[in-house]
Amino acid sequence: MIRVTVPATTANLGPGFDSMGMALSQYSVFECEANDVIDVSIEGLESEKLKIEDNLVINCMNKVFDYIGKYPKGYKLKIINGVPLARGMGSSATAIVGGIMCANALMNFPLSDEEMLSLATEIEGHPDNVVPALLGGMIVSTKTGGGEVIYRRIDIADDIECILFIPDYEVSTKDSREVLPKEVSISDAVHNSSHLALLVMGFLNNDKALIGKVMDDKIHEPYRKKLIKSFDEFKEGAIQAGAFAFSLSGAGSTIIAYSDEKNSCKVKIAFDNIADKNGILGKSVVLKPCSRAALCEIN
Repeated sequence: MIRVTVPATTANLGPGFDSMGMALSQYSVFECEANDVIDVSIEGLESEKLKIEDNLVINCMNKVFDYIGKYPKGYKLKIINGVPLARGMGSSATAIVGGIMCANALMNFPLSDEEMLSLATEIEGHPDNVVPALLGGMIVSTKTGGGEVIYRRIDIADDIECILFIPDYEVSTKDSREVLPKEVSISDAVHNSSHLALLVMGFLNNDKALIGKVMDDKIHEPYRKKLIKSFDEFKEGAIQAGAFAFSLSGAGSTIIAYSDEKNSCKVKIAFDNIADKNGILGKSVVLKPCSRAALCEIN
């Protein structure tokens, strides 16, 4: 039995639009074994929305088989979904990485980590979610004109916790992309490039005050926050409760605050109170950054 565990992710972290992401300690699990026919089942969060027809995990497995030019007779696949869909927590990245790793293990590991990463980026379109989903940790990444994926990992301090409010409503990637401007000003581009550079320095040096000052975006959040109920109130509440930084998680609808362990419960309570006050259904959770790579176990 092949068992692949893939972490959720949060991307962008404010100014790191399409270039920065971090794995989180919430997981989807994919169990696979050789079989005479293809047999697929889905369990877990929002499993009723995950159709077997045109399923992303299965499509990614087929991409691997096409890539290596070999195909199994069949397989039995169980998807145990632990990452909510269309909430900005990397559900598509977990599916892509899970499918690729299952297929790679099923075919006796013909692909290297770099080949899996390249294939995952090709499927997703950009590496900001798939690299941390595959390798864990906080990752800054880009794709060169020649198609090479370049990335560097940042080790996160042990005392940082992430507080997320995950609303019941979805924001599709398509909708979140459509609200973005077609062009940005030079001043906004400079704002983001300088803030991202300093954000990286802040995480490298565990400088929480600096992280809080520069986790500020002018390219996507000002436009996307219009799709997020009570965004500004959640942000103000998180900071007042002791969080040192706040951002939209990916494209939303989830929002995420960053806090020391001592303040994370206060931030969670603040999120719950704001949601109750405004009649916003959903749940708040406290997660640690996930430092480990996606795990493939053979039993």
